[in-house]
Amino acid sequence: MPSIAALPTPPAPSSEARLAFSELLLGCDDARACAEAAVSWLVHHARVEQVLCLAPDESDSLVPLASYGMPGVEGVVLALHETKHPLVEALQWSEPRWIAPGQLSPELSPLRRGLYSLSLGKAAPGIPPPGLLLVTPASPELSPDVRWLAGHLGSHLTRLYKGRQLTRLEAASSELAARVNAATEELATQNELLRRQAIQLEQASAAKSQFLANMSHELRTPLNAILGYTNMLLQGVNGELPPPQRRSLSRIDSNGRHLLEIINEILDITRIEAGRMPLHLSEFRLPELLQEVMAELDPIIVRSKLAVSTQVEPNLPMVHSDRQKVKQIVVNLLSNALKFTHEGSIQVKARYEVATAAFHISVVDTGIGIDPAHQERIWEDFQQVDNSPTRAYGGTGLGLSICRRLAAMLDGRVSLESAVGQGSTFTLHLPRLARRS
Repeated sequence: MPSIAALPTPPAPSSEARLAFSELLLGCDDARACAEAAVSWLVHHARVEQVLCLAPDESDSLVPLASYGMPGVEGVVLALHETKHPLVEALQWSEPRWIAPGQLSPELSPLRRGLYSLSLGKAAPGIPPPGLLLVTPASPELSPDVRWLAGHLGSHLTRLYKGRQLTRLEAASSELAARVNAATEELATQNELLRRQAIQLEQASAAKSQFLANMSHELRTPLNAILGYTNMLLQGVNGELPPPQRRSLSRIDSNGRHLLEIINEILDITRIEAGRMPLHLSEFRLPELLQEVMAELDPIIVRSKLAVSTQVEPNLPMVHSDRQKVKQIVVNLLSNALKFTHEGSIQVKARYEVATAAFHISVVDTGIGIDPAHQERIWEDFQQVDNSPTRAYGGTGLGLSICRRLAAMLDGRVSLESAVGQGSTFTLHLPRLARRS
């Protein structure tokens, strides 16, 4: 830190000297240069023997900017958080105060005679105190010129700090704007890529659905013919069949109908995906529909040797929905229960909730149950709990997916409660009046 050479006792400063210093500050944009100019002015015009100007740095410490008559103070660093230090306390003083030699810390050993401490200004929100001026005057009284200079220097250092902060803020704002622009461009690029990929996926999905629909129709036509001829033979159109042939034809008929169910499921899912599954809304009675479901599945129920029953709340109101789709959902849920229940019972329950104006049709079984970890997956297309080629249960994995989609078309939903080894409860929640009506 440069020192200013000793000078003769200076005369009192004129107004021209003050004006010259003020003009010098206006052209000074460096805190250290301003402090050195201030120390030089005090030495020349304010009768001081020692001067030290300190200001906060980037690490929130008071550090020397300029001095006169104080060799060895260049390394002084006073942390602003050390609030008990007399010089840090002095930053908050509004008036000059005398600090006796005994109050000074060892790092200020050159100031053995004591000194006046003048704050260059108080801290403001977001702005640190501009600094501190330590002065040992040549006479007992502190010259008014020292106070004048401290006020001017403090105001200028505050302006410099605000200017630096504004420059940094503008730089940070420019950098942020550049980053935002880059991120916006990247986001636009990614969105365009996603849009193109979405179009490609839609086209691929449409092509897949069309292919499955075409193939299903191509398979169903000859399959229906096979089932028709098989049924004719079983009815004895060409004469009574021997028992071995009848058993073989019965197996053909059973497996053919199973294959037809699979083809119908594939057709259903492709029609739903393509939005070509129309709704046919009408009013009907739920107990009658459930009786039809039980009659349709009666052969399977008899073979299962399970206790299958219905529990329908009396005096249920009429339902306004798509009767065939409601029936398809219940048939699918009951068929699933029959497939995965080896012993015990299955109950089909129906009740009406007045508060929500909705029916709740539940299929409760005592079957193998479903692990909670797999309960979301079973609603996806072509998914089962066990998807391995050696799985114990057949099927396409479309039944529950179709149920959920059909329920959504009817403004309803299907829920599941299950645990491994404790059975499952699938419930169709169906509004009494479909909103689409």
